Amino acid sequence: MNEFQVTNLAAETGALLPYLVVACGGLLVMLFDAFVRTLKKDHLSYLTILVLSVAVLLQFIGEKSDGPLLSGMLLASDFTRFFNFVFAAIGVVTTIFATGIFDRDGRYRPEFYPLLLFTILGMMVLAAANDLMAVFLGLETMSLATYIMVGGVRGDVRSSEAGFKYLILGGFSSAFLLMGMALIYGFAGGTGFADIARAMTAGQPDHLLVGLGTGLMLVGFGFKVALVPFHMWTPDVYDGAPSYVTGFMATGIKAAGFAILIRFAILMQPQLGFAWYPVLAALAVLTMSMGNLVALAQSNIKRMLAWSSVAHAGYLMLGILALLSPTQGGSQAMMSSQAIGESAGSAMLFYLIGYSLMNLAAFGIINILGRGQGDEATDISRFAGLSRTQPVAAATLAVALLSLAGIPPMVGFMAKFYLFSAVVEAGLIPLAIIGVINSLISVYYYLRLLVVMYMKEPAEDSYAGREMVSVMMSSVLALIIIVLGVVPDAFHRMALIIFRQIRF
Repeated sequence: MNEFQVTNLAAETGALLPYLVVACGGLLVMLFDAFVRTLKKDHLSYLTILVLSVAVLLQFIGEKSDGPLLSGMLLASDFTRFFNFVFAAIGVVTTIFATGIFDRDGRYRPEFYPLLLFTILGMMVLAAANDLMAVFLGLETMSLATYIMVGGVRGDVRSSEAGFKYLILGGFSSAFLLMGMALIYGFAGGTGFADIARAMTAGQPDHLLVGLGTGLMLVGFGFKVALVPFHMWTPDVYDGAPSYVTGFMATGIKAAGFAILIRFAILMQPQLGFAWYPVLAALAVLTMSMGNLVALAQSNIKRMLAWSSVAHAGYLMLGILALLSPTQGGSQAMMSSQAIGESAGSAMLFYLIGYSLMNLAAFGIINILGRGQGDEATDISRFAGLSRTQPVAAATLAVALLSLAGIPPMVGFMAKFYLFSAVVEAGLIPLAIIGVINSLISVYYYLRLLVVMYMKEPAEDSYAGREMVSVMMSSVLALIIIVLGVVPDAFHRMALIIFRQIRF
Protein backbone atom coordinates (compact mmCIF):
# COMPACT_ATOMS: atom_id res chain seq x y z
CA MET A 1 0.00 0.00 0.00
CA ASN A 2 1.35 3.46 -0.91
CA GLU A 3 2.19 5.43 2.21
CA PHE A 4 3.27 9.04 2.58
CA GLN A 5 6.97 9.26 3.35
CA VAL A 6 9.01 12.36 4.12
CA THR A 7 11.85 12.72 1.63
CA ASN A 8 15.27 13.72 2.92
CA LEU A 9 16.11 16.02 0.04
CA ALA A 10 19.40 17.14 1.56
CA ALA A 11 20.72 13.57 1.53
CA GLU A 12 19.45 12.91 -2.00
CA THR A 13 20.48 16.15 -3.66
CA GLY A 14 23.73 14.74 -5.05
CA ALA A 15 21.97 11.83 -6.78
CA LEU A 16 19.18 14.09 -8.06
CA LEU A 17 21.49 16.79 -9.44
CA PRO A 18 21.73 15.37 -13.01
CA TYR A 19 17.91 15.39 -13.25
CA LEU A 20 17.67 18.90 -11.77
CA VAL A 21 20.37 20.21 -14.13
CA VAL A 22 18.55 18.89 -17.21
CA ALA A 23 15.15 20.16 -16.00
CA CYS A 24 16.46 23.62 -15.06
CA GLY A 25 18.60 23.65 -18.21
CA GLY A 26 15.48 23.30 -20.35
CA LEU A 27 13.88 26.28 -18.60
CA LEU A 28 17.12 28.26 -18.88
CA VAL A 29 17.30 27.67 -22.65
CA MET A 30 13.73 28.99 -22.96
CA LEU A 31 14.65 32.12 -20.97
CA PHE A 32 17.77 32.71 -23.07
CA ASP A 33 15.72 32.48 -26.23
CA ALA A 34 13.19 34.96 -24.83
CA PHE A 35 15.74 37.57 -23.73
CA VAL A 36 18.60 37.15 -26.22
CA ARG A 37 17.00 38.13 -29.51
CA THR A 38 19.43 37.25 -32.31
CA LEU A 39 18.88 35.92 -35.79
CA LYS A 40 21.21 32.98 -35.26
CA LYS A 41 20.48 30.60 -32.40
CA ASP A 42 23.88 28.99 -31.95
CA HIS A 43 24.03 30.13 -28.33
CA LEU A 44 21.06 27.85 -27.59
CA SER A 45 22.92 24.85 -28.98
CA TYR A 46 26.02 25.69 -26.92
CA LEU A 47 23.89 26.03 -23.80
CA THR A 48 22.13 22.72 -24.50
CA ILE A 49 25.45 20.90 -24.93
CA LEU A 50 26.75 22.57 -21.74
CA VAL A 51 23.69 21.44 -19.76
CA LEU A 52 24.04 17.82 -20.93
CA SER A 53 27.81 17.85 -20.30
CA VAL A 54 27.35 19.15 -16.76
CA ALA A 55 24.68 16.51 -16.09
CA VAL A 56 27.09 13.76 -17.17
CA LEU A 57 30.01 15.31 -15.30
CA LEU A 58 28.01 15.42 -12.06
CA GLN A 59 27.43 11.70 -12.35
CA PHE A 60 31.16 11.03 -12.52
CA ILE A 61 32.44 13.49 -9.91
CA GLY A 62 29.45 13.43 -7.57
CA GLU A 63 29.07 11.07 -4.64
CA LYS A 64 27.64 7.74 -5.81
CA SER A 65 24.74 7.13 -3.45
CA ASP A 66 22.88 4.11 -4.79
CA GLY A 67 19.37 3.50 -3.57
CA PRO A 68 15.84 4.85 -3.70
CA LEU A 69 15.19 8.55 -4.29
CA LEU A 70 12.11 10.71 -3.67
CA SER A 71 10.46 8.19 -1.33
CA GLY A 72 11.20 5.31 -3.67
CA MET A 73 9.84 6.89 -6.86
CA LEU A 74 13.27 6.69 -8.53
CA LEU A 75 16.26 4.46 -8.01
CA ALA A 76 19.90 5.46 -8.39
CA SER A 77 22.30 2.76 -9.57
CA ASP A 78 25.01 2.14 -12.16
CA PHE A 79 22.25 0.91 -14.48
CA THR A 80 20.46 4.30 -14.39
CA ARG A 81 23.76 6.22 -14.62
CA PHE A 82 24.68 4.16 -17.70
CA PHE A 83 21.45 5.12 -19.45
CA ASN A 84 21.73 8.75 -18.34
CA PHE A 85 25.12 8.87 -20.03
CA VAL A 86 23.69 7.25 -23.19
CA PHE A 87 20.78 9.73 -23.35
CA ALA A 88 23.07 12.73 -22.81
CA ALA A 89 25.50 11.54 -25.49
CA ILE A 90 22.65 11.03 -27.97
CA GLY A 91 21.35 14.51 -27.06
CA VAL A 92 24.75 16.16 -27.69
CA VAL A 93 25.14 14.46 -31.09
CA THR A 94 21.56 15.34 -32.07
CA THR A 95 22.14 18.97 -31.07
CA ILE A 96 25.20 19.12 -33.33
CA PHE A 97 23.30 17.60 -36.26
CA ALA A 98 20.28 19.89 -35.81
CA THR A 99 22.36 23.06 -35.41
CA GLY A 100 24.37 22.19 -38.50
CA ILE A 101 21.27 21.99 -40.65
CA PHE A 102 19.73 25.13 -39.04
CA ASP A 103 22.91 27.12 -39.78
CA ARG A 104 23.16 25.83 -43.33
CA ASP A 105 19.55 26.55 -44.25
CA GLY A 106 19.27 29.72 -42.15
CA ARG A 107 16.02 28.47 -40.64
CA TYR A 108 16.13 28.02 -36.88
CA ARG A 109 13.85 26.13 -34.49
CA PRO A 110 14.64 27.66 -31.08
CA GLU A 111 11.97 25.53 -29.43
CA PHE A 112 13.88 22.43 -30.49
CA TYR A 113 16.56 22.78 -27.79
CA PRO A 114 14.36 22.90 -24.65
CA LEU A 115 12.15 20.17 -26.12
CA LEU A 116 15.22 18.00 -26.58
CA LEU A 117 16.24 18.54 -22.95
CA PHE A 118 12.74 17.78 -21.65
CA THR A 119 12.62 14.60 -23.76
CA ILE A 120 15.96 13.51 -22.29
CA LEU A 121 14.67 14.30 -18.79
CA GLY A 122 11.68 12.01 -19.46
CA MET A 123 14.05 9.27 -20.66
CA MET A 124 16.19 9.61 -17.53
CA VAL A 125 13.12 9.37 -15.28
CA LEU A 126 11.86 6.35 -17.23
CA ALA A 127 15.16 4.48 -16.90
CA ALA A 128 15.35 5.25 -13.16
CA ALA A 129 11.65 4.67 -12.39
CA ASN A 130 10.98 2.54 -9.34
CA ASP A 131 7.25 3.14 -9.21
CA LEU A 132 4.47 2.86 -11.79
CA MET A 133 3.63 6.55 -11.38
CA ALA A 134 7.25 7.48 -12.16
CA VAL A 135 7.10 5.19 -15.22
CA PHE A 136 4.03 7.04 -16.51
CA LEU A 137 5.49 10.47 -15.67
CA GLY A 138 8.75 9.71 -17.49
CA LEU A 139 6.99 8.16 -20.48
CA GLU A 140 4.62 11.09 -20.95
CA THR A 141 7.32 13.74 -20.44
CA MET A 142 9.38 12.00 -23.11
CA SER A 143 6.45 11.48 -25.47
CA LEU A 144 4.82 14.92 -25.31
CA ALA A 145 8.06 16.72 -26.15
CA THR A 146 8.77 14.26 -28.97
CA TYR A 147 5.34 14.80 -30.56
CA ILE A 148 6.17 18.51 -30.93
CA MET A 149 9.68 17.88 -32.22
CA VAL A 150 8.26 15.57 -34.90
CA GLY A 151 5.38 17.76 -36.03
CA GLY A 152 6.68 21.24 -35.23
CA VAL A 153 8.37 22.10 -38.54
CA ARG A 154 6.44 25.18 -39.63
CA GLY A 155 4.91 24.88 -43.13
CA ASP A 156 5.87 21.23 -43.59
CA VAL A 157 2.75 19.14 -44.20
CA ARG A 158 4.58 15.81 -43.92
CA SER A 159 6.01 16.79 -40.55
CA SER A 160 2.59 17.91 -39.29
CA GLU A 161 0.95 14.69 -40.47
CA ALA A 162 3.68 12.60 -38.81
CA GLY A 163 3.37 14.53 -35.54
CA PHE A 164 -0.43 14.21 -35.53
CA LYS A 165 -0.31 10.47 -36.25
CA TYR A 166 2.31 9.93 -33.54
CA LEU A 167 0.23 11.95 -31.07
CA ILE A 168 -2.99 10.01 -31.71
CA LEU A 169 -1.44 6.54 -31.65
CA GLY A 170 0.76 7.52 -28.70
CA GLY A 171 -2.37 8.56 -26.80
CA PHE A 172 -3.93 5.14 -27.39
CA SER A 173 -0.77 3.36 -26.21
CA SER A 174 -0.68 5.51 -23.05
CA ALA A 175 -4.29 4.55 -22.34
CA PHE A 176 -3.39 0.84 -22.56
CA LEU A 177 -0.38 1.40 -20.32
CA LEU A 178 -2.42 3.28 -17.73
CA MET A 179 -5.13 0.62 -17.66
CA GLY A 180 -2.48 -2.07 -17.17
CA MET A 181 -0.96 -0.07 -14.31
CA ALA A 182 -4.37 0.23 -12.67
CA LEU A 183 -4.82 -3.55 -12.77
CA ILE A 184 -1.31 -4.13 -11.37
CA TYR A 185 -2.09 -1.63 -8.60
CA GLY A 186 -5.31 -3.55 -7.87
CA PHE A 187 -3.28 -6.74 -7.62
CA ALA A 188 -0.33 -5.43 -5.56
CA GLY A 189 -2.08 -2.80 -3.46
CA GLY A 190 0.64 -0.29 -4.30
CA THR A 191 2.42 1.24 -7.25
CA GLY A 192 6.03 0.81 -6.06
CA PHE A 193 8.14 -1.88 -7.68
CA ALA A 194 8.90 -3.22 -4.19
CA ASP A 195 5.15 -3.58 -3.53
CA ILE A 196 4.70 -5.45 -6.80
CA ALA A 197 7.67 -7.74 -6.15
CA ARG A 198 6.33 -8.48 -2.65
CA ALA A 199 2.86 -9.31 -3.98
CA MET A 200 4.31 -11.57 -6.68
CA THR A 201 6.09 -13.73 -4.12
CA ALA A 202 3.36 -13.76 -1.48
CA GLY A 203 1.04 -16.77 -1.64
CA GLN A 204 -0.83 -17.52 -4.85
CA PRO A 205 -0.99 -14.42 -7.08
CA ASP A 206 -4.12 -13.77 -9.14
CA HIS A 207 -2.75 -14.91 -12.51
CA LEU A 208 -5.69 -13.48 -14.48
CA LEU A 209 -5.25 -9.99 -12.99
CA VAL A 210 -1.45 -10.08 -13.32
CA GLY A 211 -1.60 -11.47 -16.86
CA LEU A 212 -4.11 -8.87 -18.02
CA GLY A 213 -2.26 -6.00 -16.32
CA THR A 214 1.16 -6.95 -17.66
CA GLY A 215 -0.31 -7.59 -21.11
CA LEU A 216 -1.77 -4.07 -21.29
CA MET A 217 1.48 -2.58 -20.04
CA LEU A 218 3.41 -4.52 -22.68
CA VAL A 219 1.20 -2.92 -25.34
CA GLY A 220 2.35 0.51 -24.11
CA PHE A 221 6.02 -0.48 -24.03
CA GLY A 222 5.69 -2.28 -27.37
CA PHE A 223 4.50 0.94 -28.99
CA LYS A 224 7.58 2.84 -27.81
CA VAL A 225 10.06 0.23 -29.04
CA ALA A 226 8.08 -0.45 -32.28
CA LEU A 227 7.17 -4.10 -31.76
CA VAL A 228 4.81 -5.70 -34.30
CA PRO A 229 1.81 -5.16 -34.27
CA PHE A 230 2.30 -1.86 -32.40
CA HIS A 231 4.77 -0.53 -34.97
CA MET A 232 2.25 1.10 -37.37
CA TRP A 233 3.44 4.62 -36.60
CA THR A 234 7.11 3.94 -37.29
CA PRO A 235 7.50 4.27 -41.11
CA ASP A 236 5.27 7.34 -41.43
CA VAL A 237 6.72 9.17 -38.41
CA TYR A 238 10.34 8.37 -39.31
CA ASP A 239 9.69 9.56 -42.87
CA GLY A 240 7.79 12.73 -41.94
CA ALA A 241 10.04 13.95 -39.12
CA PRO A 242 13.25 15.90 -39.87
CA SER A 243 16.19 13.49 -40.11
CA TYR A 244 17.90 14.84 -36.98
CA VAL A 245 14.70 14.11 -35.01
CA THR A 246 14.33 10.68 -36.65
CA GLY A 247 17.88 9.76 -35.60
CA PHE A 248 17.13 10.89 -32.06
CA MET A 249 13.92 8.83 -31.93
CA ALA A 250 15.53 5.74 -33.44
CA THR A 251 18.19 5.73 -30.74
CA GLY A 252 17.10 7.57 -27.58
CA ILE A 253 13.47 6.49 -27.41
CA LYS A 254 14.30 2.89 -28.26
CA ALA A 255 17.03 2.84 -25.57
CA ALA A 256 14.63 4.33 -23.00
CA GLY A 257 11.91 1.85 -23.96
CA PHE A 258 14.20 -1.13 -23.53
CA ALA A 259 15.68 0.27 -20.29
CA ILE A 260 12.27 0.08 -18.60
CA LEU A 261 11.32 -3.14 -20.44
CA ILE A 262 14.43 -4.93 -19.09
CA ARG A 263 13.64 -3.89 -15.51
CA PHE A 264 9.93 -4.70 -15.95
CA ALA A 265 10.74 -8.20 -17.29
CA ILE A 266 13.02 -8.91 -14.30
CA LEU A 267 10.47 -7.47 -11.85
CA MET A 268 7.64 -9.66 -13.12
CA GLN A 269 9.63 -12.90 -13.09
CA PRO A 270 8.64 -15.72 -13.06
CA GLN A 271 4.95 -14.97 -13.59
CA LEU A 272 5.59 -12.90 -16.73
CA GLY A 273 7.59 -15.76 -18.19
CA PHE A 274 4.88 -18.35 -17.61
CA ALA A 275 2.06 -16.12 -18.87
CA TRP A 276 3.62 -14.23 -21.74
CA TYR A 277 6.65 -16.16 -22.95
CA PRO A 278 4.89 -17.85 -25.94
CA VAL A 279 3.25 -14.57 -26.99
CA LEU A 280 6.49 -12.59 -26.72
CA ALA A 281 8.36 -15.26 -28.69
CA ALA A 282 5.78 -15.03 -31.48
CA LEU A 283 5.96 -11.21 -31.42
CA ALA A 284 9.77 -11.28 -31.60
CA VAL A 285 9.71 -13.55 -34.65
CA LEU A 286 6.99 -11.46 -36.32
CA THR A 287 8.86 -8.22 -35.54
CA MET A 288 12.17 -9.44 -36.97
CA SER A 289 10.61 -11.01 -40.04
CA MET A 290 8.15 -8.27 -40.96
CA GLY A 291 10.74 -5.53 -40.38
CA ASN A 292 13.29 -7.14 -42.67
CA LEU A 293 10.89 -8.36 -45.39
CA VAL A 294 9.12 -5.01 -45.76
CA ALA A 295 12.46 -3.14 -45.70
CA LEU A 296 13.46 -5.11 -48.81
CA ALA A 297 10.78 -3.32 -50.84
CA GLN A 298 11.53 0.25 -49.73
CA SER A 299 12.91 2.87 -52.13
CA ASN A 300 12.88 5.56 -49.42
CA ILE A 301 15.93 5.35 -47.12
CA LYS A 302 14.12 6.75 -44.06
CA ARG A 303 11.32 4.23 -44.43
CA MET A 304 13.90 1.50 -44.99
CA LEU A 305 15.66 2.45 -41.75
CA ALA A 306 12.27 2.64 -40.02
CA TRP A 307 11.56 -0.99 -40.94
CA SER A 308 15.14 -1.82 -40.03
CA SER A 309 14.43 -0.28 -36.61
CA VAL A 310 11.41 -2.57 -36.27
CA ALA A 311 13.61 -5.57 -37.11
CA HIS A 312 16.24 -4.55 -34.54
CA ALA A 313 13.50 -4.29 -31.89
CA GLY A 314 12.79 -7.95 -32.68
CA TYR A 315 16.45 -8.88 -32.17
CA LEU A 316 16.46 -7.07 -28.82
CA MET A 317 13.30 -8.92 -27.81
CA LEU A 318 15.32 -12.13 -28.13
CA GLY A 319 17.39 -10.79 -25.22
CA ILE A 320 14.20 -10.26 -23.17
CA LEU A 321 13.13 -13.82 -24.00
CA ALA A 322 16.52 -15.11 -22.85
CA LEU A 323 15.93 -13.29 -19.55
CA LEU A 324 12.54 -15.01 -19.21
CA SER A 325 13.64 -18.42 -20.50
CA PRO A 326 14.79 -20.03 -17.19
CA THR A 327 11.16 -20.06 -16.08
CA GLN A 328 10.41 -22.29 -19.07
CA GLY A 329 13.25 -24.79 -18.70
CA GLY A 330 12.55 -26.55 -15.42
CA SER A 331 14.79 -26.87 -12.39
CA GLN A 332 18.08 -27.21 -14.32
CA ALA A 333 17.45 -23.99 -16.22
CA MET A 334 16.39 -22.21 -13.05
CA MET A 335 19.75 -23.09 -11.45
CA SER A 336 21.64 -21.44 -14.30
CA SER A 337 19.24 -18.51 -14.52
CA GLN A 338 21.65 -15.93 -13.08
CA ALA A 339 24.39 -16.63 -15.64
CA ILE A 340 21.89 -16.66 -18.52
CA GLY A 341 20.26 -13.45 -17.30
CA GLU A 342 23.59 -11.64 -17.00
CA SER A 343 24.68 -12.85 -20.41
CA ALA A 344 21.42 -11.67 -22.01
CA GLY A 345 21.32 -8.38 -20.10
CA SER A 346 24.89 -7.38 -20.89
CA ALA A 347 24.36 -8.33 -24.54
CA MET A 348 21.30 -6.05 -24.70
CA LEU A 349 23.18 -3.10 -23.18
CA PHE A 350 26.04 -3.60 -25.64
CA TYR A 351 23.54 -3.91 -28.50
CA LEU A 352 21.79 -0.67 -27.56
CA ILE A 353 25.09 1.23 -27.58
CA GLY A 354 26.11 -0.21 -30.93
CA TYR A 355 22.67 0.38 -32.42
CA SER A 356 22.70 4.01 -31.25
CA LEU A 357 26.13 4.65 -32.81
CA MET A 358 25.09 3.10 -36.12
CA ASN A 359 21.81 4.98 -36.48
CA LEU A 360 23.24 8.33 -35.37
CA ALA A 361 26.05 8.02 -37.93
CA ALA A 362 23.59 7.08 -40.69
CA PHE A 363 21.05 9.79 -39.94
CA GLY A 364 23.83 12.36 -39.46
CA ILE A 365 24.76 11.89 -43.12
CA ILE A 366 21.19 11.61 -44.42
CA ASN A 367 20.37 14.82 -42.54
CA ILE A 368 22.71 17.01 -44.61
CA LEU A 369 22.44 15.53 -48.11
CA GLY A 370 19.25 17.37 -49.11
CA ARG A 371 19.91 20.29 -51.44
CA GLY A 372 18.31 22.91 -49.25
CA GLN A 373 15.46 23.88 -46.99
CA GLY A 374 12.72 21.24 -46.98
CA ASP A 375 14.61 18.83 -49.25
CA GLU A 376 15.11 15.63 -47.25
CA ALA A 377 17.44 13.01 -48.70
CA THR A 378 15.00 10.10 -48.89
CA ASP A 379 15.11 8.60 -52.42
CA ILE A 380 17.71 5.81 -52.52
CA SER A 381 18.25 6.21 -56.28
CA ARG A 382 19.41 9.81 -55.75
CA PHE A 383 22.36 8.60 -53.63
CA ALA A 384 23.99 7.61 -56.95
CA GLY A 385 27.68 8.51 -57.13
CA LEU A 386 27.92 9.84 -53.58
CA SER A 387 31.30 8.12 -53.19
CA ARG A 388 32.68 10.37 -55.95
CA THR A 389 31.10 13.67 -54.93
CA GLN A 390 31.43 13.24 -51.13
CA PRO A 391 33.78 10.32 -50.35
CA VAL A 392 33.94 10.93 -46.57
CA ALA A 393 30.15 11.09 -46.21
CA ALA A 394 29.73 7.99 -48.38
CA ALA A 395 32.35 6.05 -46.41
CA THR A 396 30.72 7.02 -43.09
CA LEU A 397 27.28 5.96 -44.28
CA ALA A 398 28.78 2.73 -45.62
CA VAL A 399 30.33 1.89 -42.24
CA ALA A 400 27.00 2.53 -40.49
CA LEU A 401 25.07 0.35 -42.97
CA LEU A 402 27.61 -2.49 -42.89
CA SER A 403 27.46 -2.44 -39.11
CA LEU A 404 23.65 -2.49 -39.13
CA ALA A 405 23.89 -5.54 -41.42
CA GLY A 406 26.18 -7.24 -38.89
CA ILE A 407 29.27 -7.39 -41.10
CA PRO A 408 32.62 -7.79 -39.21
CA PRO A 409 34.66 -6.03 -37.95
CA MET A 410 31.92 -3.51 -37.07
CA VAL A 411 30.25 -3.20 -33.66
CA GLY A 412 26.98 -4.45 -35.19
CA PHE A 413 28.55 -7.87 -35.76
CA MET A 414 29.78 -8.16 -32.16
CA ALA A 415 26.42 -6.91 -30.82
CA LYS A 416 24.57 -9.65 -32.69
CA PHE A 417 27.21 -12.20 -31.72
CA TYR A 418 26.78 -11.48 -28.00
CA LEU A 419 22.98 -11.40 -28.29
CA PHE A 420 22.57 -14.60 -30.29
CA SER A 421 25.15 -16.34 -28.05
CA ALA A 422 23.02 -15.46 -25.00
CA VAL A 423 19.91 -16.78 -26.77
CA VAL A 424 21.70 -20.06 -27.55
CA GLU A 425 22.97 -20.24 -23.97
CA ALA A 426 19.36 -19.94 -22.80
CA GLY A 427 18.46 -22.95 -24.97
CA LEU A 428 16.39 -20.96 -27.45
CA ILE A 429 18.18 -22.33 -30.49
CA PRO A 430 15.21 -22.07 -32.93
CA LEU A 431 14.85 -18.36 -32.08
CA ALA A 432 18.60 -17.83 -32.56
CA ILE A 433 18.41 -19.50 -36.00
CA ILE A 434 15.46 -17.31 -37.00
CA GLY A 435 17.43 -14.25 -35.83
CA VAL A 436 20.48 -15.21 -37.91
CA ILE A 437 18.32 -15.85 -41.00
CA ASN A 438 16.70 -12.45 -40.58
CA SER A 439 20.10 -10.82 -40.19
CA LEU A 440 21.20 -12.43 -43.47
CA ILE A 441 18.07 -11.12 -45.22
CA SER A 442 18.83 -7.60 -44.01
CA VAL A 443 22.24 -7.64 -45.74
CA TYR A 444 20.48 -7.27 -49.10
CA TYR A 445 18.77 -3.95 -48.44
CA TYR A 446 21.75 -2.41 -46.65
CA LEU A 447 24.15 -3.42 -49.47
CA ARG A 448 21.72 -2.14 -52.12
CA LEU A 449 22.38 1.43 -50.96
CA LEU A 450 26.14 0.82 -51.03
CA VAL A 451 25.84 -0.36 -54.64
CA VAL A 452 24.01 2.85 -55.55
CA MET A 453 26.62 5.03 -53.82
CA TYR A 454 29.71 3.25 -55.10
CA MET A 455 28.78 1.65 -58.43
CA LYS A 456 26.54 4.22 -60.09
CA GLU A 457 27.57 7.46 -61.72
CA PRO A 458 26.35 10.74 -60.17
CA ALA A 459 23.17 11.99 -61.83
CA GLU A 460 21.94 15.54 -62.24
CA ASP A 461 19.42 15.12 -59.43
CA SER A 462 21.77 13.22 -57.06
CA TYR A 463 21.87 14.55 -53.52
CA ALA A 464 24.62 17.12 -53.06
CA GLY A 465 23.93 18.84 -49.73
CA ARG A 466 26.95 19.52 -47.51
CA GLU A 467 27.58 20.43 -43.89
CA MET A 468 31.09 19.87 -42.64
CA VAL A 469 30.51 19.65 -38.87
CA SER A 470 27.85 16.94 -39.19
CA VAL A 471 30.05 14.90 -41.51
CA MET A 472 32.97 15.15 -39.06
CA MET A 473 30.73 14.15 -36.14
CA SER A 474 29.33 11.18 -38.09
CA SER A 475 32.86 10.16 -39.09
CA VAL A 476 33.90 10.07 -35.44
CA LEU A 477 30.89 7.84 -34.72
CA ALA A 478 31.91 5.59 -37.62
CA LEU A 479 35.40 5.33 -36.14
CA ILE A 480 33.95 4.31 -32.76
CA ILE A 481 31.80 1.71 -34.57
CA ILE A 482 34.95 0.11 -35.95
CA VAL A 483 36.96 0.39 -32.71
CA LEU A 484 34.19 -1.21 -30.63
CA GLY A 485 33.89 -3.94 -33.26
CA VAL A 486 37.61 -4.73 -33.11
CA VAL A 487 38.10 -4.48 -29.32
CA PRO A 488 34.67 -5.05 -27.75
CA ASP A 489 35.74 -7.02 -24.66
CA ALA A 490 36.31 -4.15 -22.24
CA PHE A 491 33.02 -2.48 -23.09
CA HIS A 492 31.09 -5.74 -22.99
CA ARG A 493 32.56 -6.50 -19.57
CA MET A 494 31.52 -3.04 -18.38
CA ALA A 495 27.97 -3.75 -19.64
CA LEU A 496 27.99 -6.99 -17.63
CA ILE A 497 29.07 -5.18 -14.45
CA ILE A 498 26.38 -2.53 -14.97
CA PHE A 499 23.66 -5.12 -15.54
CA ARG A 500 24.58 -6.82 -12.27
CA GLN A 501 23.72 -3.56 -10.47
CA ILE A 502 20.02 -3.74 -11.35
CA ARG A 503 17.98 -3.67 -8.17
CA PHE A 504 14.48 -2.77 -7.01
